[in-house]
Amino acid sequence: MSEEVIIAPESPSVTAEDTRSGQPMSLSIESLKPRQALPGKVTRVDLGGAFIDIGIEVEGFIHISQIQATGPVTRVADVLKVGDEVQVYVVSVNAAAKRVDLTMIRPPSYGWSDLDIGLKITDARVVALESFGAFIDFDGPKHGLVPFNLMPKGKRPKVDDILEPVWVIEANEDKRRIGFTMIEPPALLWEKIKRGDVLQGTITRIERKGAFVDVGAEREGLIRSTSFGAGFVNVSDFVTVGEQVSVRVAKVDAAKKQLDLAMEGIDPQDFELSSASEEAISPMAAAFQRAQRTRREPPGAPPPTRTERKQNERDEILARTLQQLQSNREK
Repeated sequence: MSEEVIIAPESPSVTAEDTRSGQPMSLSIESLKPRQALPGKVTRVDLGGAFIDIGIEVEGFIHISQIQATGPVTRVADVLKVGDEVQVYVVSVNAAAKRVDLTMIRPPSYGWSDLDIGLKITDARVVALESFGAFIDFDGPKHGLVPFNLMPKGKRPKVDDILEPVWVIEANEDKRRIGFTMIEPPALLWEKIKRGDVLQGTITRIERKGAFVDVGAEREGLIRSTSFGAGFVNVSDFVTVGEQVSVRVAKVDAAKKQLDLAMEGIDPQDFELSSASEEAISPMAAAFQRAQRTRREPPGAPPPTRTERKQNERDEILARTLQQLQSNREK
């Protein structure tokens, strides 16, 4: 027969503090999250563990293996008694079954689901050294590895050294493997770039095949000249080095570190004449129309200014390109 002490629980008066506002917040079984810290009060104990009032409609349960003590726990009543106030952490929640499993053992700061690629962590302590790298304790589900080739040149830490910062490059729960680097990764990781994403970047150089754009990834992306349309296109007529542009990801190959981009706002309709106002059409089509109007200016009109001549030259080049594209499409 199990040893059990039962008393009528007091009215739930235990609340949790909202970590953002510092004000008490209402708790329910649906609001509980794994690893959440809660104050509790022991309401009853038996051979298997203890029941805890955590201020919700059901009691939580701490298994005997999750009771924290100075030594091994063989009898719950030797460690916990009814009325004891304890700090507990949520292990799991089953709202349908009205079951909440708790622990008195503080869980790690990082769970597997928290270890996103690129996550920055400070205060990681070296716990072991191998010929290939250092194992670190970062208060996670297990120790992680920092290979020596992913440390700054000449860096060789010792056991108990603090490495900061480190960045997550691998987190595989199935293989129980966590990898880190001490070399700061690019702002935009290949794993996070998806086709169709719209990114902001800077034109770094222009070549015959297209314009290269720094979007914060490990390598520049390329706006291919063909993305502006079929036929010969002088990319310099569209963008200049140092220009800030909005681009759309057309293709990404993380293995080859290749990123194909397309200028936002480029549309097949840009290569067709339109009767709409410049405000109602794209900037590309508007430039085409300006070039066409320039050609139609009557004789005796005032000579254009230097700025106007330069704009007219660009519009003429654009007009010829667009006309060629339109002609190719009609064939």
